[in-house]
Amino acid sequence: MDVVIKAAAVADYAVACTAKEKIKKTDKRLVLELVKNPDILLELGELKQKQILVGFAAETNNLLEHALVKIKAKNLDMIVANDVSAEGAGFDCATNIVTMINKDGSMLELPKLSKAEVADAIWDRIITLPAWC
Repeated sequence: MDVVIKAAAVADYAVACTAKEKIKKTDKRLVLELVKNPDILLELGELKQKQILVGFAAETNNLLEHALVKIKAKNLDMIVANDVSAEGAGFDCATNIVTMINKDGSMLELPKLSKAEVADAIWDRIITLPAWC
């Protein structure tokens, strides 16, 4: 492939062990132990040769700080950062507000747009990346 866009982690954590039978409801408190899942985006970044790799940073605080750490740690060419706690952004609405950051640190902040418009803007930015040319 030439371009990989990893829109979201499948799941950061999984249940450590599963029950073989149904867990019956009781008045006792149920505690689940979680373990980290593999980081697919990190693994793709380690394997990357000439491909363009784009990730997302869905955050609730320190948006740019977390996105800049992730772009370097995961060997990304671009990251799409969004504060999922912001009004008009995130998972439970039809719009989003994102900042696209290239690995050279250049940023493009977008206003609130429909998610389809955000997707178009992401692709428009990808085709300008040096690795694409």
